[in-house]
Amino acid sequence: MNIPVLNSRIDSVTVYRQGALVCRTAIVLPGQPVPAQVKLINLPLSLDDGSVRVRVEGEGGELPVASDVRVALDLAVVDERLPPPDDAALKQARRALAEVGEQLAHLRAQRRRYERLQVFERPAGKRGASPAASPVRARLALLEFRHKAMAALDERIQEALGQERRAAKHKEDLEHRERAASKARQARPHELRKAAIIALRGHTIPTHPVRVIVEYMVPGARWAPSYAISLTKDMSQATLSVRAVVAQRTGEDWSGVKLTLATADVLRWTELPELQVLRIGRRQPPVLRRGWRAPPIGARELFSDFDRFLVATPEPRPLAAPSGSARRIADIDELSVRDDESSSDGRRTLTQSGTILTERAPKGDVRSRPSAPPPASAPPPAMPAKPMRPQAAMPTQLARSAGPPSSFGGAPPAPPMSMSDTVAPNRDMVGGGGGSEGAAFASAAQDIPHEHAAAPEQLAYGDLRMPGPKDSRRGALIVAQRRERYLEMLWVREVTREIDVVALIDTAVNDAQQAGHRGPPLRHHLAASLGGFDYVYAADGLVEIPSDGDFHGIPLMSRQTPIELGYVVVPRESSDVFRHVTLKNPLEAPLLPGPADIYVGGDYLLSTDLRVAPPRGEVKIGLGVEQAIKVSRNTSFTEESAGLMGGSLALRHEISIEVANRRERPINIEVQERLPTLREREDEIQLDLVQVDPPWLDFEPEDYALKGGHRWQLQIPQAQTRKLRVVYVIKISAKKELVGGNRREQ
Repeated sequence: MNIPVLNSRIDSVTVYRQGALVCRTAIVLPGQPVPAQVKLINLPLSLDDGSVRVRVEGEGGELPVASDVRVALDLAVVDERLPPPDDAALKQARRALAEVGEQLAHLRAQRRRYERLQVFERPAGKRGASPAASPVRARLALLEFRHKAMAALDERIQEALGQERRAAKHKEDLEHRERAASKARQARPHELRKAAIIALRGHTIPTHPVRVIVEYMVPGARWAPSYAISLTKDMSQATLSVRAVVAQRTGEDWSGVKLTLATADVLRWTELPELQVLRIGRRQPPVLRRGWRAPPIGARELFSDFDRFLVATPEPRPLAAPSGSARRIADIDELSVRDDESSSDGRRTLTQSGTILTERAPKGDVRSRPSAPPPASAPPPAMPAKPMRPQAAMPTQLARSAGPPSSFGGAPPAPPMSMSDTVAPNRDMVGGGGGSEGAAFASAAQDIPHEHAAAPEQLAYGDLRMPGPKDSRRGALIVAQRRERYLEMLWVREVTREIDVVALIDTAVNDAQQAGHRGPPLRHHLAASLGGFDYVYAADGLVEIPSDGDFHGIPLMSRQTPIELGYVVVPRESSDVFRHVTLKNPLEAPLLPGPADIYVGGDYLLSTDLRVAPPRGEVKIGLGVEQAIKVSRNTSFTEESAGLMGGSLALRHEISIEVANRRERPINIEVQERLPTLREREDEIQLDLVQVDPPWLDFEPEDYALKGGHRWQLQIPQAQTRKLRVVYVIKISAKKELVGGNRREQ
């Protein structure tokens, strides 16, 4: 069947904590009848089949309705916009390196042969006879020949070594460039990709373009936030730029897409709350409701009319199939697939009691074929006589799996599929069998037992198949294996070569999950939920994210926000005055933890780590030391006798702090100080605060515990100085002294 192909492009992408939702848009032109089926091609192999969703949008008149969607395997179509599948320059570089290596090995072998050339010693003469003449001239000629030949070979070996180094360097450069480039390339003619076959139903011819929007999930994509804060020179205004680093390796580039980043999981299992019935009486055990009921008893009796029809009517001879169909069937039989879900090649069948039976298929059989129908002379034995119980009608829209969803990469237990994929019609089915199978679902028992906890296979509605009336397993649902589902996908195309479909798709999923496997860049943190809440960040413009598996920095949004410039100093520890800005979060979402680059007047100042800031909350950022504000701290100490008989000591401490503002504008500065504290049950020690000028406030930091902390919050005009003074007295027994000495402040 020739299905029209719609050209589509990626319009928007939503990247979750791990995984992404891709939205593609295709256009159906106006003024033409709506085709019954359309196909979107070149979809990635790693997409989750059960996540494919379709909707139709447009303007004016009655819009077509997307009534069905199926995922199929199709041969990839070459996209001339992408780079070629193989880099010819890299191939040539590897070939040149191999040739130089072979030449170098040949030269070294020749040199070893010359090294074996040697001058043999003169043989010993007979006893009493004069020694034989020595061929000196021949020996010298041989040595000279070996020396010249080895010298020439050494020069050629050195030249070959230089060529090898240059060829290896050139190959490494090309390989590095290929690794840094996108993994999205033109498909080879024999490569497989996924396609979406969409059934459209329209009664009128559209007068405006109709948009067919397809959404699907892909695994592996992840992201981490980062920021850039630009301050004006007068420190009165700030621009907060929200950035992100995103990695994906799905096999298709995200070029010119609207990007949305979310901290939520792609799939999360949640039990829906159920309002329980309040009853008065003895407590009853809870009823398990897991979305599955055992098939009714006596389903085989529904095929009695079909069996009698076979007895009365001889089975006609099968007609010869067209050459194209025969070729497709033969090609499918030649497919070599591997089922990694089960060590044995078999089928699992849901019996009438709700259990699952596994039947081993004969060796060499790739797909399960329906067994031969029972002979006409020997109809199947009737079931024991039991009253037929009416059964509730099966819903037309199958529900999603009631089990927890699986992550990407493995075999999904229950990928939700369309009705056409859920109940696959048997190709040998005739009219009587179809009615019988429909009746098997249309009757139900009046006293149906309560729903029981079922196995995950029973809840995988998209994987269940109903055998035909000639199959010995009729009347029961069969769980289709992964390879069988992929063979159903390949049925629409002619495949003339053996291919391991399961391994091919698993490899694509594993490659997609390797995106960002080396971790985010330094000081970046992958996005995560905050306190059980998830948030969304949408980019203002279009972004480009290549499919190379590495993290790429992209801008999301920029917002103006007012700031407050402040200073803080702890003279007890250091005379350095540190400046900081307090800015308000301009977003409706929190600022996630991540690195922030600070710029002042367009010049880079420093990088810092931004803490979590709630929506519309405040965040404080340190900007380093301010040289235009000077602070000095001086202390004085006196020791006096106290008490009626001089039995105690009064240790008087005086602290004076001076803050000088050398800036050209008023400043708000916070001066922090600390007084000694007493431990519990220290009754013999007394601390009296005598004078504080000007008054101060208690200081309790949020990040750590501090006892005896105080602070001044001052506003000092430009070119002025403020003095601070604190006097306190510690009274102890004359027989004791403070740990570390009584003169600790100096």
